[in-house]
Amino acid sequence: MIPRSCAVLALALFAASASAEELIRVLVSAESREVLELRLEDYVAGVVAGEMPASFPPEALKAQAVAARSFALTRKIDAQAAGRAWDIGASVLAQVFSRSPGPAARAAADATAGEVLVMEMEPVEAYFHASCGGRTEGGLAALGRDLPYLAPVECNRCGRAPGVRWTLRLAPAELAKAAGLARAATSARVAARSTTGRAEKVEVQAGDRRAVLAATDLRQRLGFSRLPSLAFDVRLEKGEFVIEGRGQGHGAGLCQWGAASFAREGKTYREILLHYYQGTDVVRMY
Repeated sequence: MIPRSCAVLALALFAASASAEELIRVLVSAESREVLELRLEDYVAGVVAGEMPASFPPEALKAQAVAARSFALTRKIDAQAAGRAWDIGASVLAQVFSRSPGPAARAAADATAGEVLVMEMEPVEAYFHASCGGRTEGGLAALGRDLPYLAPVECNRCGRAPGVRWTLRLAPAELAKAAGLARAATSARVAARSTTGRAEKVEVQAGDRRAVLAATDLRQRLGFSRLPSLAFDVRLEKGEFVIEGRGQGHGAGLCQWGAASFAREGKTYREILLHYYQGTDVVRMY
């Protein structure tokens, strides 16, 4: 990230020029290097469509719109400082973007147009995920981003999210390969956990050889969809390793299914945002 003073200045300039159409450059294909330039609000609608079901309550969709706009702005500020030819990607590593947002997504973008989540007038990196499994994760443990507004908070609203409880079964040879061991794994355990109970380090034994790796590395090597989160336990059962866990995604910031539940309880999008990103404010920049 660029220095805070530069970010605040960039935000001020953004606000001053927002009467004109604000544009954002989206890298829609890393392979072809295709960059799509479009209105920021059209982009926000596309992210809402790509990241949340249209059936979610309007207040949850609005919360997603503000989070998406805020995150995109931080990336645009970075891109301008770095002289990059594009501002933000369109994959799960940034924000999933749909080129054909429906009416619900467009309504959420329009209703919150120009609204940005800030802390001390600095736009925040408003990370989000599908379901936290009960409690969100801190930014440092989840993403290596030690940011005050990405502190763990209670959610307890996403228990009915699809796939919130999951099981992954691995052959000993596959687990050993993921851990960088040549022989089949004979045992495995979570060697260290974060303050929220998520795995931080995993120890894998293969005979007299042992490997300790970051849980984030294990998840990346096995695949983010196969190992949906780091809130898991591992055990050896009938010749295979069973990993049982909860939640979908890195766990930091907005829990999307939790946001939907809060909205059904009558919470506004601002209340939802300030719960998941504590210490922040929602300001209209244009």
